[in-house]
Amino acid sequence: MEAEAAVAVVHALGPEESVLLLRRSTRAGDPWSGHWAFPGGRREPGDQCLVDTALRELGEECGVHLSRLQLETALPVRHAGQHQGRLILVAPFLFRVGGTFEVTPDGVEAESALWLPLAHFRDTTCHQAGAVPGLPGGRSMPGIPLEGAPLWGFTYRVLCEWLGVSEPQGI
Repeated sequence: MEAEAAVAVVHALGPEESVLLLRRSTRAGDPWSGHWAFPGGRREPGDQCLVDTALRELGEECGVHLSRLQLETALPVRHAGQHQGRLILVAPFLFRVGGTFEVTPDGVEAESALWLPLAHFRDTTCHQAGAVPGLPGGRSMPGIPLEGAPLWGFTYRVLCEWLGVSEPQGI
């Protein structure tokens, strides 16, 4: 089964390695409304491949225009939405940039952005279980609390796998 969507995992090198996250805008009918995520979305007919999808979405949502030359690798395809009732296969692509820079969220799909220091993510004392806004049944999920909503689910799992961070036991 081929992935239907793609995300851009933008890894900033430099004194404080970071990864770009965006906070999705609050929109009716969007199961990821208000959640922290990688820039990305569904493949469109004009996209030649899923790398094009990731780059197009990064440009649309964050005003960030990267080149295919900045593509480091494709990360393993994963399912997203298993806790939202809308299962979709997503292809994450890792892009490397020289350092952090200002990001301008589009205000339609993304309301804010941040560069999450990888040291913060690797510090497992920052990981905790918590309720996720909009998740049916009030289930508690592992993640990292960020400004206004937790980093959890697909984005959290991709970061754990990429960075070799085991989900802390007992959360």
